Amino acid sequence: MKDCIKDIELATKLKYPRKLCYKLYIRAVQCYLKLGKKEYARAALHQLRALINEYDDMPNTKKETLEKQLVQLSSSVSQMVDTSDDVTGVTESHRILPEILFGENPNLPFASTALDIKYTPQKGRHMVANRDIKRSQILFVEKPFSFVTLECDGASDLCENCCRSCGKNLTPCSGCIDTVFCDVNCWNEAYSSHHRWECVGNQMRLWQQIGVAHLGLKTLLKCTMTTDNSMFNRVQQLVTGFDNLSANDLIVYGITATMLTLYLTKYTDYFKVCNVREHLVSKFTDNTFNFNNDLATESDERVYVSSLLLRHVLQLICNGHAITKLNKIASDKDKLCVEQQDRIATAIYPSASMMNHSCDPNIITSFVDQYLIVRAMKDIQAGEEVSNCYGPNFRRMSREHRQEILKNQYGFECRCDPCVMPEYENFMERFHAIKCPECGGALEEFHSYSMHCLDCGATPYINCQIELKNAVTAFDAAQIYIELEREEEAVVKLKECLSIRRNLLYKYHQDLTATLDILGKVYAIMGRWLESISHIEHSMAAIEERYGCSSMEVANELNKLTDICIRYLQEEPNRTTKWYKNVLKKTRRYLDRAEEIVNFTYGPWHEIHQEIIEKKKALAIILKDYNI
Repeated sequence: MKDCIKDIELATKLKYPRKLCYKLYIRAVQCYLKLGKKEYARAALHQLRALINEYDDMPNTKKETLEKQLVQLSSSVSQMVDTSDDVTGVTESHRILPEILFGENPNLPFASTALDIKYTPQKGRHMVANRDIKRSQILFVEKPFSFVTLECDGASDLCENCCRSCGKNLTPCSGCIDTVFCDVNCWNEAYSSHHRWECVGNQMRLWQQIGVAHLGLKTLLKCTMTTDNSMFNRVQQLVTGFDNLSANDLIVYGITATMLTLYLTKYTDYFKVCNVREHLVSKFTDNTFNFNNDLATESDERVYVSSLLLRHVLQLICNGHAITKLNKIASDKDKLCVEQQDRIATAIYPSASMMNHSCDPNIITSFVDQYLIVRAMKDIQAGEEVSNCYGPNFRRMSREHRQEILKNQYGFECRCDPCVMPEYENFMERFHAIKCPECGGALEEFHSYSMHCLDCGATPYINCQIELKNAVTAFDAAQIYIELEREEEAVVKLKECLSIRRNLLYKYHQDLTATLDILGKVYAIMGRWLESISHIEHSMAAIEERYGCSSMEVANELNKLTDICIRYLQEEPNRTTKWYKNVLKKTRRYLDRAEEIVNFTYGPWHEIHQEIIEKKKALAIILKDYNI
């Protein structure tokens, strides 16, 4: 019924023929009757009655039939009981958002009152806790000022106004039909705030050519139409990194801003509808950011808008956030499901942008549709800085690589603990290290074959390049056998590879981890569940070491592992063995741990959490016959 109402709203917006609109209103009254919404039904009935009165040229027999139908519907509406006074019931978004810790900060929208913005010459603006914060407590629930969805493989079903998945009942724009919305309400909201000026660009496929500059344009359009002057100025105050950019980059961004201004001039009515002084200039409260001139001519207005566009594009380089979604990739052939973090949009979150970077942040971010959820990853003491990670994380990049990225994009040298403390210095090297023959630790290569153990200090001379090449050859051959669905031969090659790598590589080496993981995958394809479980358990130890025990990488492995465990428990005919009972115990423990991590990272509303709950239900059915 709700989907039908959405279709009626869309047909009305697209100027359905007036002489046939009575059909829409009859259907609308019937839908509202089914939904128990008396006031909506009465309003639709009123529109239907007015419409019938317009039909002077309608044949009398047809008009009499409609009058009888009108009487019947009026009687039904007058007798119905309104089961809901929710006036947004038809198009409600069903968002479930957590509560912000200690309530919203009056000086920082969408943020907790437990946070203050400070300034020092060394750190610039940064965020500090003004009281003790416990792990997992919510610090931000922020709606973006603006966002753009990213071009993905195939048609996107993301609403361009709220970033929700539209599902099958999407509402396409009548101009650029590749742009979709949840419903007519989202379409109307987007059209009034920005879409009327970007629609032509979508038809021209312009935005796919200019990347992040599209968000710069959308930010300008939202700034133009917003009535929230405080938020307008928060956006303007975001850093641009202007001083850190090369002359060539500035020229490119400047040309892009000029091109976008020409687009607004030639292909839209932006400058005809919007008074630049009223819609932009007058909103600035701080002259530091108001690069104003007299705007005496149309040319002055266009230069002014170009300057603002350049500013917004530069702000995105330093302040753009990737909106991500955890997707589950299932394969009947592999009998495994793998979670993958996909980037679906780029957005501006002015309040969350106040956090400085750390390669080992004390917060973690997730998303509910367009909303950014920030929670404490660990306990944060009063007076301690609250830090985000801008991408370079010490668990994923070497110190040199992190410093290079941060310097090039953000213009600063990071001085966080992983960047200055000696104990972090060789963290990443361990996952690429040869095994020490003395203690089994990680060997750091000096030059040629001379190495130094990071654990015991031994300096052995090792030449194992030929053996490691043989391991690569065996691994590549196994990949080919897997593609050919010759799993038995793949297992032989993978075991050969695993034997070499276990003998030569440090226990957490990424190649060793990959070999264990793919062996587990092949055993799952073959239905050899216990062997699959064993190999994935061994690979998970390295993932815990690298990404942390409470990371989503570990949760993904646990989710994959429990998929296999459940299959084994359901398909194994002999349920009295010690192995069966052992897997029962482990599955329950793994599911509890996966649920804890997913709840912490994403919250109980996430679909991955729902999948874990379904597996727990399946496990509970099996456990009924056991005293475990």
